[in-house]
Amino acid sequence: MMKKIENAEIIYGRNPVREALMANRVLSVYLSNTFSDKVFIKELREKNVQITIKSQKELSQMVDGAHQGIIAYVKRYEYFSLEDILRDSKKKKYPIIVILDEINDPHNLGAIMRSCDIFDVSGIIVKKRNQVLLNSTVAKTSAGAINYVKVCQVHNLANTLDVLKKEGFWVVSADGSAKTNYRDLKYDFPTALIIGNEGKGISRLLLDKSDYVVKIPMHGKINSLNASNAAAILLSNIDKEN
Repeated sequence: MMKKIENAEIIYGRNPVREALMANRVLSVYLSNTFSDKVFIKELREKNVQITIKSQKELSQMVDGAHQGIIAYVKRYEYFSLEDILRDSKKKKYPIIVILDEINDPHNLGAIMRSCDIFDVSGIIVKKRNQVLLNSTVAKTSAGAINYVKVCQVHNLANTLDVLKKEGFWVVSADGSAKTNYRDLKYDFPTALIIGNEGKGISRLLLDKSDYVVKIPMHGKINSLNASNAAAILLSNIDKEN
C-alpha cells in the first residue's frame, strides 16, 4: 500500500511525473523493480525525491491505469484567482482565456489543458460545481500541461463574463447551431472562448451573453466533435503571435 501524504495528489506515467519533477512538485515516487531509466532516476535523486521500489504487480494495484513503472505523490494542484489570470493576460496583445461550461470528462479537461499550453492561453475558468476537478487522470492526459496552465474556479460563469468584458475581452462561444463559421472572425481582440458540456453544450445564458457564436463546419457523416478536439481547432485559429 502507498503511504498517504496529506495535501498531495497521486499521478503516474513517465511524462506526467517528469513534468511534475521539472516543476518541483514531486514529493515521493514508487518505482517498479524493472524501471531502467537511469537518467530519470538520477534526476529524481538530484531533486532529493524519496524513492521506494515495488514490483510491477504492486504498482498496478495502486492505480487504475498505465503507470509505466512509476507512480508519484505530488503537491496538490491549486487553483488560481481570476486576478492571476487577468494579470497574465495583460502581457499579451491578443490574450486568450478559455471558459469551460461544465466539462465532466477528465480526459477532455486534460486534453484541453494541453492545447491551452501549446497556444499560450492565459488561463482556464471553470465553475466550482458540476465540473471535473484537477486530478491524476487530468494530469496524465494533459501530458504535463497541468503544471503550467492556470485554472480558476468561480461560482458564476455569467458574472465572470461581465468582468471579462469590462477588461476588454470579447466572448466567443462555439455552438453547432451558429451561422458564423469560426474562420470568419479575425480574432484581433482579447478572446474569451467558451467550450460547452460534452452533452448539453453551452448554456443558453452564456450563449446570450456571447459577442459571437461560431461553428466548426462538419462535412462528414458525424455531426459533432469531442469538446477537446473542438477546443484545439478553435484555439489554433484564434492564436496570434504575442
